[in-house]
Amino acid sequence: MARRIQIILAFFFPIYLSIVLFTDVSLAGYWTDVIFSIVLSALSIKLVLLNKIAKRWLSVLVGIVNLLCSLVVVILLVLNLLNPFVIDTFKLRSFYYQSVDGRLFNAYFKPVGAYSGGYGNFWISEVPKYFPIIERKVYWDRTVRHDFGKDVFEGQPIDNKAAVCQCIKDNIIDK
Repeated sequence: MARRIQIILAFFFPIYLSIVLFTDVSLAGYWTDVIFSIVLSALSIKLVLLNKIAKRWLSVLVGIVNLLCSLVVVILLVLNLLNPFVIDTFKLRSFYYQSVDGRLFNAYFKPVGAYSGGYGNFWISEVPKYFPIIERKVYWDRTVRHDFGKDVFEGQPIDNKAAVCQCIKDNIIDK
């Protein structure tokens, strides 16, 4: 059983990393890819250390693939943690599974202060209705003019979910 898992992981891990890094498709939720990548890395390193495959060449190939993928994940994590603006990521505001015209969307707002020219970065991902664990980025604006991080404006409450739905209609559905 461990041999089969090692081989499947050595096949699946590089495909998963390639899709997440080079396309607009990812797992639903902002932190899901990070957590899933760390878990896959830990599992692959553990399986490499167990090394139960009888054929030497297959054992070496599986070990190299899993270790390289784990190395990519670790390097990306270190580079992101060294980024001076990483604190903005922890201020992320998410609007999950907003239904607009029968379609599902996730929206994310990351405040970045004055250095971006607006209130922050805003992007919208569409989620398939019958497979809601993946999402595909369909809209991105680096200088959004609305602060989705605040629920009040000049003392009046703001319905940010309605603003997100309106933004989805304006920028995705009506275009």
